[in-house]
Amino acid sequence: MRTDWIRPLNDSDGPFATVVLDATHDTSDATEQYRLRWRDLRERLVDDGADEAALAVLDEAVTAADAPDGTAGRVLVADAARVLLDRHTEFPPERGTAAWGAVPDLLAVLGAVGEDVATVVVSVDRTGGRVRGVDGTVEQVSTDSGGPVHKANTAGPGEGSADARVEETWKRNAQAVAERVEKSVRAGNAGLLVVAGDAESRARLRDELPPASAGIMAEIENTGGTVPEQVDDTVRAAADEVRETRRGEAVTSFATASGRSDGLAVTGLGDVAGATRAHAVETLLVDPSAVPGTELVAGSDPAAVGEKADELVGDTPVLSGPAANVLVRAAAATGAAVVLVHPGDDVTLTDGVGAVLRFPVGPAS
Repeated sequence: MRTDWIRPLNDSDGPFATVVLDATHDTSDATEQYRLRWRDLRERLVDDGADEAALAVLDEAVTAADAPDGTAGRVLVADAARVLLDRHTEFPPERGTAAWGAVPDLLAVLGAVGEDVATVVVSVDRTGGRVRGVDGTVEQVSTDSGGPVHKANTAGPGEGSADARVEETWKRNAQAVAERVEKSVRAGNAGLLVVAGDAESRARLRDELPPASAGIMAEIENTGGTVPEQVDDTVRAAADEVRETRRGEAVTSFATASGRSDGLAVTGLGDVAGATRAHAVETLLVDPSAVPGTELVAGSDPAAVGEKADELVGDTPVLSGPAANVLVRAAAATGAAVVLVHPGDDVTLTDGVGAVLRFPVGPAS
């Protein structure tokens, strides 16, 4: 999971209020229920020592927001001055959470929001296609060549050459769509390309795409409705598959690296903290069910983390917080990815944390 979207949280000195709540709005009393759920979480923040300024910021954010349509969750992080993060999620949390501390509850944030999969959606046929970019912009694409797009129903003199012209028109239209799709994929750094349409049109488009774009293509049969607007359920399912594939690959990468002697995988709070201080972590793995309640200290550099203050060579501790949140904060600061390990994953993490490294550190280096 990329962490660039939580990196701006490091620009605030905190302390922080982190709230994950059910924002479902599907009944006549949904607004009242929403405010009651917020009131309960607000009381938890008060019990944790949250200051009135931060609570007032959250009060305003909760009451002023437009209600989502249907089931949803909401994730908020705020300091005493402003809301720093505000995300609606597709699914509400099983239970709401609220935390106040020197570090945001980033483990709860990542667990609720999940990874964003930038997606391009295409509807393609013999005449061209409609392309929805990552930013939601929809564009109609065709060659406007005026060439025939239907073959003759019966064979006769000259029909072979006529059919050849039809197929050439199909090819030019597929090339035009492929060119637009490739631009959209590159512009949006897309990780998923969903293509709807009949099998032949999809195949022609696939053949015209560069290998990188064809490799992220998920195909669906166009069975009616307006595409791309009416395929969102399919897009969500395809995005879920991409997320799980990426997560599984990261877990496998750690397991593979752990079996080698080149020092490119470490586990345990001490070793992961040491690799973090060296800016060596490429992917941080966290098992939320196994991370102990141990706190780590951190310096003015978010990557300067350790179990003890004297480990922060050249820096001075400015805060302490739950180990997982401090390490995720550091991962965001150093451009590392974060993966949440699930029950059943075939991997063992000491203290519930591990890391795949960019380069070895410590004795193995």
